[in-house]
Amino acid sequence: MNFVKTYFHNKRESYRQEGYARKHDVLYKRKGSEKVLFTIMGVIFLVFALSFIFPFLWVLINAFKDPTEYINNMTGLPEAWTFQNFIDAINFRDASVNYFNIFEMLGMSCIIAGAGTIVTVFTSSCAAYVLAKYKFPGRGLIWTVVIFSLIVPTVGSLPSQIELMQNMGLDGTIIGCIFIYSGGFGSNFLLLYSFFKSLSWTYVEAARIDGASDFRIFFQIIIPMAKGPMIAIAIIQLIGLWNDYLTPSIYLPDQPTIAVGLKNMTDKMQTEGNYTMLFATIILTLLPIIIVFMLFSKTIMENTSVGGLKG
Repeated sequence: MNFVKTYFHNKRESYRQEGYARKHDVLYKRKGSEKVLFTIMGVIFLVFALSFIFPFLWVLINAFKDPTEYINNMTGLPEAWTFQNFIDAINFRDASVNYFNIFEMLGMSCIIAGAGTIVTVFTSSCAAYVLAKYKFPGRGLIWTVVIFSLIVPTVGSLPSQIELMQNMGLDGTIIGCIFIYSGGFGSNFLLLYSFFKSLSWTYVEAARIDGASDFRIFFQIIIPMAKGPMIAIAIIQLIGLWNDYLTPSIYLPDQPTIAVGLKNMTDKMQTEGNYTMLFATIILTLLPIIIVFMLFSKTIMENTSVGGLKG
């Protein structure tokens, strides 16, 4: 299709020109007062960042201590570094987590968070695209419902949601938990709506002249154009679902995710006073999501901005 080739050719050309202009741009030299201001702001942000990093480092250091050394020395480095806490955390099985080990709970989180992210990003993109680009009766009513759903707290709709899941026979199933995440509205919808609203309609009109259907336009033109914002939203959504405790604890209590399992394991280990194994468990559960964020942080920053999405 000629219009698709034209679009991607123009996109590559714009990237090339932008890179050339950036390379030959003259750097702006700050004045003395501006340098002082930027230095002060840099120090403030550094202290702010360290306030977030310090608790993680403290937990990491204490995870390598044995329980006795932790009680005698909570702030210093370990005298003898040990991995036994991590081994015990991996092998931990208890009735509080339905005898699931940490890898089984991680696997459950991967299934639910991964599938839930794919479904919710797809439904949100479909809903946002239709509402942003098509005019039809009831469009304003749907927009009102979207805004109203963001105002109503989760607790307000929870009883009816639980009853719905029970009547549909989805309570206690993985599919039911994913179904809860499959709503097309919410913050994802608003971000994608703002992107689709500002999207040029020229290529869609050209595709229609060539005889393309609405479904073909959406999947072959709109989705590739929105790939960056959708990936950024998917990563943010994945992190949110990975850390979600409420939904799995209500609808999937017998197959705990890592968020539910970590809460139960925390209660058990705190009762026993085994804090070093608790710290090791926290580190193991944080690693996957930290790695994902480190790999895709540039994608998130490049495709999101304050107040919406960058096109």
